[in-house]
Amino acid sequence: MRTFDDKDGQRWQAAVLDASYGVILLVFSPLHGDAIRRSQLQVVNLAEGLDWIAAADEDALREQLGVADPWDPSSDPF
Repeated sequence: MRTFDDKDGQRWQAAVLDASYGVILLVFSPLHGDAIRRSQLQVVNLAEGLDWIAAADEDALREQLGVADPWDPSSDPF
């Protein structure tokens, strides 16, 4: 899990999630608020996703946040 600031200074946490059918998601949660977002991470498996997030700089995280879709895990688990 990584914590970073978006371009407006809001703090976010990003985490890698192993979803179904081999899909690896990058899930974003704001530290204040409830606007959870997700994007599919273009990696082969969870291990590669974990390596990606460990190596990503804040610009890469902000870029992924920018293309992430709103997500309500209670109505759409993956």
